[in-house]
Amino acid sequence: MKRFLTPELYALVAASALSHFWRLFTPNVVVFDEMYFKHFAGHYLDRTFYFDVHPPLANLVFAAVARLAGVPAATLLGDAPVPVLRVVSAICGTLLVPLGYVILRQLGAARRVATLGGLALLFENALLVDTRLTFVEPQIIAAGLGALSVALAARAAAGARRWMLVAVSGVFAGMAFSAKWTGASALGIILAIWAFDAWRARRLAKRAIGEAGVLVAVPAAVYVATFAIHFALVNHMGVGQAYMSGRFHRTLIGDPLFDSTVHMSLLTKIVDAHDAMRRGNRFLEYVTHPAASPWYTWPIMKHPIALWENDQVEPGHKQIIVLLGNPVVWWGALIGVVGAAVWLLRRAELASPQRFGLCVLVGAFALNFVPFIFITRLMYLYHYLFALVFGVLAAAYWWGIVARWNDDETPLFHFASRRSATLYWALVALIVVSFAYFSPLSYGWPISQRAFDNRFWVLNPRL
Repeated sequence: MKRFLTPELYALVAASALSHFWRLFTPNVVVFDEMYFKHFAGHYLDRTFYFDVHPPLANLVFAAVARLAGVPAATLLGDAPVPVLRVVSAICGTLLVPLGYVILRQLGAARRVATLGGLALLFENALLVDTRLTFVEPQIIAAGLGALSVALAARAAAGARRWMLVAVSGVFAGMAFSAKWTGASALGIILAIWAFDAWRARRLAKRAIGEAGVLVAVPAAVYVATFAIHFALVNHMGVGQAYMSGRFHRTLIGDPLFDSTVHMSLLTKIVDAHDAMRRGNRFLEYVTHPAASPWYTWPIMKHPIALWENDQVEPGHKQIIVLLGNPVVWWGALIGVVGAAVWLLRRAELASPQRFGLCVLVGAFALNFVPFIFITRLMYLYHYLFALVFGVLAAAYWWGIVARWNDDETPLFHFASRRSATLYWALVALIVVSFAYFSPLSYGWPISQRAFDNRFWVLNPRL
């Protein structure tokens, strides 16, 4: 692991922390869906039941932060903003950049290629916006990337250390799944890598079978434990319990049907909750929202989402936060994923490590994007962010192969030719300039109406 602790990695961590924590509590208002998550956290402190269509881990984390920060349940359940909860997302967002760098290195990318991938994640506006607010996606993506990185580390380990890393990878994968079902993609990626290794060995050794068992049992244990904590905390009558069965009502203190002699097992409660979650998601199939968008518009970022706007700004100006990506990164990632997929399908001349690296990243992109094609409920642009991260990493890896940036390891920024160096730094400059141009909409800085209009010369924002 020592070879990954490079000067550029430390610089990426510092820059990522600065970009995520700088004026994190501004604006000091409730932004978009933050209201839901602070309310959910409040129910844990108030011990009152609530219903959500997603598993409870992310809300439990928000509740833990609120408890540590001394935020009372009444504040969480009220209309007042609680910006301290954004610290969770900011920490996760800070980690995405170094995790992207490390994963590229683990897959055989040269330092300059891994740095390019890290910079692209650092200067991606939509990821920055989403990871500076009290949202769930940052936890899913950070846990998913952590699971993959640890799984890749396990491939290079042996003995007890390998078993420990496999188990830790399962914990992170379970955390991603326990925050939102879409986080199951992390486990899917890890199991696909395990299957490849087992196939390459041409036999299922006892160790491989045991590892498969760990990779199934540990995430399942994390998932069940999350619900166990959830039910233990929200055991009083609250809101949304109409989704639950009559028998479940009898277990809620204060409910008119409460019966102290009725006891449901944890498994029964989980089954009951999942039936309610299924029906809740079905209900969302018939709901509309102006910010929603179909899956096929996400890769080109057709419908950015306005998350907050200050209506007290002076005339002729606009102060707004928009979930709007960096077009250079967003569209460059799409080109890179398509290019990498074509190379793999055409069986291009690639070294074995390069082929494996591209397969992992393109496959991870597909696992985080393709399933949405078959989902009929309401969806938003932020559902694409996990796929985008892998798209960025796949694009950096592919461009590294095409431009020959991946041919040698050291020194860091020594290139085979002046043309190669010019292309690299031009791409970095484009990413940074585009990020800076759209950053007023990421941080919510006041700009003129004309400047705002100029930033939407192609896109159709849901404003």
